Amino acid sequence: MPLAAITLAAGLGTRMRSGRAKVLHELAGEPMIFHSLRPLLAVRANPVIVVVGHQAEQVQAVVRGAFDSAGIRFAHQDVQRGTGHAAMCAMDCLPRSFEGQVLITYGDMPRLQPGTISSFMRAHGESGAALSFISVKLDDGGAYGRVVRDDDGQVAAIVEARDATPDQRAIGEINTGVYAASAAFLRSALGAIGSGNAQGEYYLTDLVAIARGRGLMVNAFVAADFSEFAGINSREELAAVNADLRAAINARLMASGVTLIDPATAYIGEQVEIGIDTIIGPNVQILGRSRIGCGVRIDGTAWLSDVVIGDRSHLKIGIRAEQCRIGPDCEVGPFAHLREGTELEGRNRIGNFVETKKARIGWGTKASHLSYLGDASVGRETNVGCGVITVNYDGYEKHRTEIGDRCMVGCDTQLIAPVKVGNDVYVASGTTILRDVPDGCLVMSHHPQREKPGWTANWHQRHKANQPGGDSES
Repeated sequence: MPLAAITLAAGLGTRMRSGRAKVLHELAGEPMIFHSLRPLLAVRANPVIVVVGHQAEQVQAVVRGAFDSAGIRFAHQDVQRGTGHAAMCAMDCLPRSFEGQVLITYGDMPRLQPGTISSFMRAHGESGAALSFISVKLDDGGAYGRVVRDDDGQVAAIVEARDATPDQRAIGEINTGVYAASAAFLRSALGAIGSGNAQGEYYLTDLVAIARGRGLMVNAFVAADFSEFAGINSREELAAVNADLRAAINARLMASGVTLIDPATAYIGEQVEIGIDTIIGPNVQILGRSRIGCGVRIDGTAWLSDVVIGDRSHLKIGIRAEQCRIGPDCEVGPFAHLREGTELEGRNRIGNFVETKKARIGWGTKASHLSYLGDASVGRETNVGCGVITVNYDGYEKHRTEIGDRCMVGCDTQLIAPVKVGNDVYVASGTTILRDVPDGCLVMSHHPQREKPGWTANWHQRHKANQPGGDSES
């Protein structure tokens, strides 16, 4: 049967003490809500309806940027009046023709796993229940709602902790707040939820009483791992989940053949893939959908986001790289900055204090130190000397520079874009290139060198004369 999903993500998150929506705070280098949505997409829920409220435009923009073709829709809960009200808003976005099952989860529940969802939905279907929810058993239920069962072991009610009797508070089975029901039941039952409580809000827990009042079965699926359902309501809880998630990611990577020299300072995203025999040094962040090959070495103190790194490449200390591709057998750094759009074909040397941006660097080409290559393409087996700059910006627009194969670009060269340098060109040091250079040329723009004998002694004498009590002779 078709499955739709609703994720409640409209809350203010007041305990975060933040001007940013709670679901946009980051876990493993990406917004919390990404972790909450991926399991729903993994079980092929369609549509997935995200209920937004606080900072709705920002949340929508971030989600669309990452899941633009995943069948995600947005429902607006302009005034937050409880979980039941949020579900009502979501159901207004579900087509009336949809007759499948609906799963309800939360944007601040990032540890829920696809396997748990699949098992829950299978148990829901096999039970024949009108409504199912996930419960877990704890030694101390704390502030969670207690699951009250009748003499036959069937779910009778969910009682909030503040309303529970001492005997009910002693119950160890608690409600996680994850629900599943048919779209038809939800359309009918959500309309029957009342707001006659101290907060004047509509609560999903009332669905249990409504189903039982209609003589319908309610099933509680008891999950084994409570940590999957731990919501994040404060920065302390965010840090704790971040630490747990990081430890799990690092353990998985090490088990797959990756060496982490200091796992405590390796911050690696959940979507990152790393090949065997790669060595990651201390103080490294690898984020986004980065793909690291086999036998790579990253020495340490690096920030990498959405990068692809080929086999056996070596990133020395102090690297920042984002949205770029580094081919095999490259040597980068120390202290290099590879900006978005950089492509190193392979066996390249990008040295200390080199910055690249939208630059395609051919096989075997080197830029060893103190250069800027922006909006440029450089051919194969070319050497870019120290202090070379592609002058790409005229104050209004960016322009491209093209440098051919097997060129020798001397130190302190400026290439004023747009400009094209052919193959096998030798550029003399200190040259400013203003127009295209044909293949095989020597190009230079030197001014004649002049000398003034005795100038230095006179210069010192003039400075001494300007000091108090100094010689006034010129």
